[in-house]
Amino acid sequence: MVNSINPLTVYKASAGSGKTFTLTVEYIKLLIQDPSSFHNILAVTFTNKATEEMKMRILSMLYGLSRQLPEAQSYMDNIVQSTGFAPVMVATQAGEALRLLLHNYNYFRVETIDKFFQSVLRNMASELDLTANLHIGLNDVQVEEQAVDELIDGLNVHDKVFGWIMQYVKENISEDKGWNVINLIKRFGRNIFRDIYRDNSKKLNEALATDNFFDDYTRILKEMRDHAEDHFKHYAATFMDMLEENGLQTTDFSNGNKGVCSYFIKMGNGKYGDADVLTNTVKAAMEDADKWVKKAERTPDNPKYKLVCETLLPYLQETERMRQVQSCLYVSANLTLRHLNQLRLLENIEKTIREMNSDANRFLLSDTQHLLNGMIQDSDSPFIFEKIGTRLKHIMIDEFQDTSTIQWKNFKILLMDCMSNEDTQNLIVGDVKQSIYRWRSGDWKLLNNIESEFPDQSQSVTVKSLVTNYRSDYNIITFNNVFFSLATQYEARSLDGSNEVDQLIQAYADVEQKPHNTQERGRVEMTLMPSTEYGEQIMEKIHSMITTILERGHTPSSIAILCRSKSTIQEIARFFGENYPSVPLISDEAFRLDASVAVNTLISALRYVSNPESSIDRAYLKQVGILAPVERTREQLLTMPLYDMVQTIYAMLDEDICCNQSAYIFAFFDQLAKYLKDNMSDIDDFLNEWDNTLHEKAIQSSMDNGIRLLTIHKSKGLEYDHIIIPACDWKLEQSNSTLWCTPKVDPFSRMPLVPIDFSKKGMVNSIYEDDYYYEHLQNVVDNLNLLYVAFTRAKSSLYILGKRGTQAMRSGLLEGIWDDLAQALNTTYTGNLDDKTDTLHLEFGSLPAAQSKPARTQQSTEERNVFRKTSAPMDMPVIKAYKSVATFRQSNQSIEFTHDNEGDNHNQYIKLGNVLHKVFSSIRTSADIDKALQRLENDGILYDNEVKREQLVSMLRKRLDDDRVSEWFSPRWTVLNECSLLFYDRELQKSRLLRPDRVITDGEEYIVIDFKFGTPKEEYHTQVREYMRLLSEMGHSRVKGYLWFVYSNKIEEVK
Repeated sequence: MVNSINPLTVYKASAGSGKTFTLTVEYIKLLIQDPSSFHNILAVTFTNKATEEMKMRILSMLYGLSRQLPEAQSYMDNIVQSTGFAPVMVATQAGEALRLLLHNYNYFRVETIDKFFQSVLRNMASELDLTANLHIGLNDVQVEEQAVDELIDGLNVHDKVFGWIMQYVKENISEDKGWNVINLIKRFGRNIFRDIYRDNSKKLNEALATDNFFDDYTRILKEMRDHAEDHFKHYAATFMDMLEENGLQTTDFSNGNKGVCSYFIKMGNGKYGDADVLTNTVKAAMEDADKWVKKAERTPDNPKYKLVCETLLPYLQETERMRQVQSCLYVSANLTLRHLNQLRLLENIEKTIREMNSDANRFLLSDTQHLLNGMIQDSDSPFIFEKIGTRLKHIMIDEFQDTSTIQWKNFKILLMDCMSNEDTQNLIVGDVKQSIYRWRSGDWKLLNNIESEFPDQSQSVTVKSLVTNYRSDYNIITFNNVFFSLATQYEARSLDGSNEVDQLIQAYADVEQKPHNTQERGRVEMTLMPSTEYGEQIMEKIHSMITTILERGHTPSSIAILCRSKSTIQEIARFFGENYPSVPLISDEAFRLDASVAVNTLISALRYVSNPESSIDRAYLKQVGILAPVERTREQLLTMPLYDMVQTIYAMLDEDICCNQSAYIFAFFDQLAKYLKDNMSDIDDFLNEWDNTLHEKAIQSSMDNGIRLLTIHKSKGLEYDHIIIPACDWKLEQSNSTLWCTPKVDPFSRMPLVPIDFSKKGMVNSIYEDDYYYEHLQNVVDNLNLLYVAFTRAKSSLYILGKRGTQAMRSGLLEGIWDDLAQALNTTYTGNLDDKTDTLHLEFGSLPAAQSKPARTQQSTEERNVFRKTSAPMDMPVIKAYKSVATFRQSNQSIEFTHDNEGDNHNQYIKLGNVLHKVFSSIRTSADIDKALQRLENDGILYDNEVKREQLVSMLRKRLDDDRVSEWFSPRWTVLNECSLLFYDRELQKSRLLRPDRVITDGEEYIVIDFKFGTPKEEYHTQVREYMRLLSEMGHSRVKGYLWFVYSNKIEEVK
């Protein structure tokens, strides 16, 4: 596989250096040596798209090698050189490997890391007490918000959680932050999914569960904070007393209240931080007594000057020394206290989520790694990996820089197991410079320090760098080499003093690449504009660049515009739509389900069916012309299953609405069916899921002749001839984020983990200062990596646009190295670097004209290789809606009670009578009433608006209180409820079956009772006489018969 005896090779692969080629070659080498070895290989990536691309590359190259196609020649040369096999042998082995792969495709283990661990989890369902058909939940945020709602809905005033929330509300009100804390709790509650919380939650919850711990902890911190504040006020008051005792005022000193005295004035007004009190004037006065007074007053015999030298200056210096100590405690206490009330809610939120998941038979994807890690416990040979179903010998990990710490802990055990085997060949590929998913727990330092992860690294790990760039033109590579070398030095200087600066330097140590093609081609333009009218200028600049590229003969599909945020994409799309509609722009946003008129109409109709009071949906449906049919059939629609309801509504849509919408509609119905597979058929729940996630689902588009608009994160792994990066001036650090810190100073350290609001101003000069600088390094690397990913997507030209800014913005880096960059590239620039109102513009290289592509041969590469067939767009057929012929049939006994024979006016009367008839004919004594009612309720008969429990029980009790009736339901009788009398009717010459309502006997006498709920009729008597006659013919001499009209409680004896 590689020219190394070590069982693991790590490739650090910079952008465009042939990472996919290397992975594919190494995988195929194993197959050439043993065509059946795919059973023992696991290759993992981090996206489904990358998985499919790698699978198809392996299959297509095996096909190409087996037929020795020109496209596979570079693979053939590499394999022949490293294995020593003849080309014919390689072709034969490749053909056999391809045949085996296709016939055993299920063992072709190229998959995402999440899918791999999910398969392990499913195979361990019994050990984990999970059902085998559990479904994986992906939306952590949605589940957490539902959990908070359920937690709060289930509270009462006696719950301790209720008390915590009320305390949090009171503290917020006292700080003028408002009383509505629900959204704050939801936002903070998302921390339960963060790895650092999961790793420490047990210790944290144990501490919080200790009696009086929380109250004591908060009390101590508040006392510390208040004590520090008292010190500050005392310092300020003492200084003012000194002035007063000597007949002086603050205005008697240089610069008055804005001079050195401002230090104490601000401290007395509650401002204690460095940025507040340590002005340049104060710093100067702290070192030199002359700065306190005017020049004429600087004489030894001047009382004021003497007071400054002997008393005030030493007092200022001592106060500042003490302020540093007390300010650290004050700020640290405030930071620690800020989220404590929310902190103790996390365990309850987590518990509610577990209960919800259990009820829904759901397992959150984010829980997988931690659950498995808890079972592995650093075992040398964990039994859980036996659940894979095969014996792994080789492991390949792609995009390793995006691996999280917990994923690596789990995978490392498996990798070490493979490395212990003979003839094992394992591979890790990644690039620290392309790590841009830290918000998904990716840890670039794992790859940066990969050698330290293995004992005896020299005997186990070989690290190689892929240094040749096969993607970009010479000038693009040269620019990026210079830019990122300077940028690394610039950022390292900004981190001067940090313990982590070496990590940054090491991460970018291999940034300089060699060009594959030495012809000096390619162009770079970089422009920074002043903030005035920046928005309009940058849009026009983008249009100008697009025009220039197209005029050189390049196609729109060769251009991509990369943005830091989706909001910038929307602004660009809106501007071009209004001002330059002829410019073809394509973005993923344009192909989302909520971009479809037809789908939006279906959703609006569902909202109206659920809530006819919705004036917006009513107006929209009226506008598109389907309000009337939806209104007319609303009651019928509400009786339908959700899928049938949507189909029925779709049948109402006009053809104009559905024109060219088939792909969206197909995708919408697919999402609806997928939703219904795991959820109840409830309109409101589905609409809620639509609002949360489903509206963002996108369809596959065949539009490829347009300029791509996408985020930098989405562009990773892609390449375009021409890249435009507008708004390269995003904010570097978000101040509204939460950082989890482990306090190291008592009494703060009594809490094992605390959430802290992240900001430089808040955390520097506190006990959390080191935590800030560590996180700051992470942000520096994140933002530098974003630039690296964006800049290295370009093949032929790169255009960078930004705003003249400060160090807090990304353009601050561009401006900071501007002059050095121009000199290193041996080019000039226009604009005044010192004048923030001037535009800076730098150019390097030239834009090449488009090269005409060779005409397609009769049998092109795509035609020769069946695995590289070019996909062709297909016209989607118009979906036709057909009327359902299925009917609903009630499967329980409630049909007998919901069927109305006499019209709506008598419905309630008849239904109550039917229910009473059922009860009286099914009980033996009055003690059986409750059981009979329970059976009817279980059968779907009770209770509704027509038959209420109170009304029914009252009627039963009143009737059974009658002495005549109660006798029939006394225990002395044996009851024959609705017994069947089978006899032969000579007149009709056929067998008949009669069923009296109630027959009771004491062994001597038989009594027939028929219950009636209408008006008396003669045929009722005839019916009972028939029952009596049949009983007499059966040999029973003493037979009586009665008609009981239940509503009127009238009893008639039948003679």
